[in-house]
Amino acid sequence: MMMKICDAGKGSLPDRVREFLARLLREKTVQAVLVAKRHPKGKSAAPVLISDPEKLAGADPLAPVQIINAARILVELTKEQPAAAGDKGQAPRIAAVIRPCEIRAAIELIKLKQVQPANLVLVGFDCAGTFDLKRYGEQKTGEEFTLSFLRASADKDREDIRPACRLCTHFTASGADENLCWMGAEDGELLIEPLTEKGQKLLKSLNAKEAERPKGRDEAIKKKRAEREARLSDSPENLMELLEPCLRCYNCREACPICYCKECLLKSEKMGHTPERHLGRAAKKGQIKLPADTVLFHLTKMNHMGTSCVACGLCEQACPMGIPLGRIYSLVGRHAQALFNYVPGRSAADELPVATFREDELPDVEDVKKGSK
Repeated sequence: MMMKICDAGKGSLPDRVREFLARLLREKTVQAVLVAKRHPKGKSAAPVLISDPEKLAGADPLAPVQIINAARILVELTKEQPAAAGDKGQAPRIAAVIRPCEIRAAIELIKLKQVQPANLVLVGFDCAGTFDLKRYGEQKTGEEFTLSFLRASADKDREDIRPACRLCTHFTASGADENLCWMGAEDGELLIEPLTEKGQKLLKSLNAKEAERPKGRDEAIKKKRAEREARLSDSPENLMELLEPCLRCYNCREACPICYCKECLLKSEKMGHTPERHLGRAAKKGQIKLPADTVLFHLTKMNHMGTSCVACGLCEQACPMGIPLGRIYSLVGRHAQALFNYVPGRSAADELPVATFREDELPDVEDVKKGSK
């Protein structure tokens, strides 16, 4: 089922998104919206929490740039649920307008008890990909750039978007409460697809009208998914060589939405060695590379978050050495997820692998054990 909020007017697609969000605030359906807003000089767009509809000017969630996976912000916004004055104990509600990879990360964090979903509305949208920060800053950015990028990307991905985006096959927000749909629709048209009961209630409160599903939408999605799946074979090789430049600066850990441990095993004081240990290892091997254990750092990180990796690729964007971490982690993640028949962020009802025992899991391993007896 598709719904339509903006039935008339000459507004552009971003105009209609802003009007939808303004109605949510004006009619007090939510108390605030989390949405990307362009910097006044247009060189970036960052998540902003907005409660005043007048402040939505410049909001542009479809701008093809991503400085952070906003699921990390949702941890902070939902970690406590204070009662609103005069609201009979109901906590404030926030509508988070975020990308599909951020939706998926948020769902994984809900399972890990890091994001509290009760008073949160997840609003996703069709994502055409993003540029890295430097490349985006080099563009003549602004709303016209966003629109021209979306029009061009509807048929074929630009080759200069981030590598993670060129490999992403989850570019529609299937796990959200609402999905803002533009793929396959007429230019400038905004259709909203409610995907949960919470999403249906929200649109009903705004008196949204039913609309037909665009005839070209399914074909457009199928075409783009096939285009990206064909690139999945372009996987990085020579892991040791690729990780050689690692500084162990922890930028990738800080950028990862799934890394949340307060006491991180990967911190240098926990993985570090005494001078005597370094000298002993150097004496034994003749030489050792410093900083030490860079490969162990990445292997440990992959082991911790591989099954929940949503392949947002922000670890790669954060790496000062240009290591293709997004492609490495997503490759390992795809193999680990396939092993458990698990799709991270698909649904909050899906149980986390490894943390949940299933008798029918890993039958090949059980067969090997029986054969060894």
